[in-house]
Amino acid sequence: MKEKRQTIQKGLVWEAVAFADNHPNAEQIYDAIVLKHPSISRATVYRNLNMLVDEGKVKRIRVLGGPDHFDKTLGNHYHIQCTKCKKVSDIEVGDAIGICVKNIDTCGYVLESYEIVFNGVCPDCQKKITADMQ
Repeated sequence: MKEKRQTIQKGLVWEAVAFADNHPNAEQIYDAIVLKHPSISRATVYRNLNMLVDEGKVKRIRVLGGPDHFDKTLGNHYHIQCTKCKKVSDIEVGDAIGICVKNIDTCGYVLESYEIVFNGVCPDCQKKITADMQ
């Protein structure tokens, strides 16, 4: 991964991901940056996000039925996505999955990495569902 030059815009995008307390999507990253830097464009944010992913500084989390999310934590770990609000969070699963991955027949491929995203309903959405039922 060839590192491209550091620009002010790339720094702003990196900071937005690094200081987020969740796993934001590109639009959420744009919204966070534009508050302080109203002249930045969506295209600039998206382009710099892709560069940061290509450079290995940010991890892209692909989820079903929603936009990609981005994570500052680069090591192997797992995520859970809310099927209602599409929020993505880290999840702790211990070593059980790692053991299973070692036993997968990769059909001749050399396994380099894997991504696993669990799906469920987050606590906030559960409360809303319960409140709507009452």
